[in-house]
Amino acid sequence: MDPGVAPAHFDPSFAVMISLGLCILLSTLMFSCFRLFPKMKVRLEDAIVINYMVAAVISIGIAGPSHALSRLGEVSSFAGAGMGLIFLYMFRKIGECTQQLGLGVVAIATKMSMVLPMIVFIVLDPTDAFSWHKGAAIGLAFPAVWLASTQGPKHSSRQSASPGAAAQTASWVLPAIVFAGSGLIDLGFGWFSSPDHMSCDADRLTFASIPFTMAALIGVSRWVAVPRCAPQLDKATVLGGIILGVINVGTLFFLLSAYEHMPLSRSAIVPMNNLGVVLATSLAGMLFFSERPSLRNLGGWALATTALILLLQSN
Repeated sequence: MDPGVAPAHFDPSFAVMISLGLCILLSTLMFSCFRLFPKMKVRLEDAIVINYMVAAVISIGIAGPSHALSRLGEVSSFAGAGMGLIFLYMFRKIGECTQQLGLGVVAIATKMSMVLPMIVFIVLDPTDAFSWHKGAAIGLAFPAVWLASTQGPKHSSRQSASPGAAAQTASWVLPAIVFAGSGLIDLGFGWFSSPDHMSCDADRLTFASIPFTMAALIGVSRWVAVPRCAPQLDKATVLGGIILGVINVGTLFFLLSAYEHMPLSRSAIVPMNNLGVVLATSLAGMLFFSERPSLRNLGGWALATTALILLLQSN
């Protein structure tokens, strides 16, 4: 290198784009796994428990067991344990929502849930001031989830003639649960992603490992204590759980890495990631799983995209 030439400076925006791209890709793969599980004869509940066992082992192993133990007394660790209490339930609901309503619906329900932590940040974080962009996005989020997850009158009338019509009529309940639960989880990860709580990759992996471990312990305890929850482990279920666990760790790690390198406010990363996941999973559903959204669903997707773009502009 010419000594008279100054070395190029590291561009944090490039690191953000790489981390976001990998996070979006892995998120799309995760939703696709849920869609494929019924065809591959994978038992969803057992695969989810295995997934958390694998995710916990990987994240603790890479972070270093001694480092993970040294951070058990941190506030973020207690928050992670609390998040782990709802991880198992939420992951199952996300899987059910994907299988019953499709990739597009679950992507919008999980990713538009960002308005819940956003409201908290606006109220409590002075760096995330309120703007009309954010207000409009919050107003659009709720009808977007409802339209994306419900069917038109013609479809509903056809469903009413078949068994299980009551479940179809109440199909909005699953997306609502996913929306609320994902919002709480996003709030936890967003709040504790700041340098005050995490200063290196090992910290981020340790933080991720705690809810994974908690969810795995709850799942295994249910296997042992509740006879009807006893696992039925076959090759497909075990393999599906392992693949899901690897993807889960990667998705969370790259999301937290994007938070670290983001040159703007920490809430800016959320709409960028979520818009990419909504578009990627919706496209994957149409290309690979023959999902055909109704006009009402398309309207919900359009509202969700508009809300996410507004949030991008606000940052």
